[in-house]
Amino acid sequence: MKKTFFILGILTFGSIAFFSFKSINSADENNYVDVVDGDLDPLWDGYRDWFHVTKDKPNTGDPTGFLSGKHKGTKAFREIYINKSGEAVHKQAGNPKYPAGTVIVKESYGSKAKWEAKSGPQLTIMVKLKEGESPETSDWGYVMGAKGKVSTGTSKWAKFCNKCHIYGAANDNTFMTSDFIKNNQ
Repeated sequence: MKKTFFILGILTFGSIAFFSFKSINSADENNYVDVVDGDLDPLWDGYRDWFHVTKDKPNTGDPTGFLSGKHKGTKAFREIYINKSGEAVHKQAGNPKYPAGTVIVKESYGSKAKWEAKSGPQLTIMVKLKEGESPETSDWGYVMGAKGKVSTGTSKWAKFCNKCHIYGAANDNTFMTSDFIKNNQ
């Protein structure tokens, strides 16, 4: 009898763990909205014409050590763009402090073939807000997907994104600065 309860307990626990893990993973994939050209918010409309941070060298692997499964994971190919408001600061050596209005767009592709074809990237976006607008996130707003809303403060996505971006605090919560790129080529 004890053996039967033990086996049932293990099967129950295993099933719960399996389905919980599966739903967490599928939720992560569904939290991004694919890029749909011509249907972008005006803040990041035309971003592919901005300064191309990763031009000729997409970000792959996990150079920061914080990526794990985010931004399509360690095997992804990522392209990063920054608007005119933040371009000059990005190019400066040292620790950047981006002005309000800076927008950084990251395209994440699940494979080299998708990256080469520019097919189906997932978009994540950072928007620098006015000072004091979101002190919990160093005044950055985070957007999941081309049609997403800017998440700030203690909202779900702001907390989720800021959990990693806080480790880039010395670089105004960013990772791919000009110094970082130079040092990791």
